[in-house]
Amino acid sequence: MIEQSQRRVPMPVAAAVVVLLLGTAIPAGEMLTSGPSSATGGLIALLLVLALAYGLWRGSGRARFWTTVFLTASVVYGVVTFTWVDATWLLQVVGDSVVVGLLLVPASSRRWFHDVMWTSRPDPGLR
Repeated sequence: MIEQSQRRVPMPVAAAVVVLLLGTAIPAGEMLTSGPSSATGGLIALLLVLALAYGLWRGSGRARFWTTVFLTASVVYGVVTFTWVDATWLLQVVGDSVVVGLLLVPASSRRWFHDVMWTSRPDPGLR
């Protein structure tokens, strides 16, 4: 057996990072080209997403938590306040939902972030 000195990023986490970065590139690009005040907001959002993506890649539980919080809030806001349905809106909601699912559901993602909440040890008080 070949021993590896570094942990490899699980496929669900890598896919979540790619979807997160691609999902942010389009709105951030539109903000950067629409004027100075929007460009500032777009730049801040882009830097935040890059920091979160880097944290996810490194296995930071905080990055996973904040990514989940921000994207869940984005999905809820998008569903509650939608005024028209177009392809961009639908892709944004679906993409955010996919990223949250990829970070929370697969066992390899949970192991990557060392989540103690999802351990397989049975609780002795549940008998």
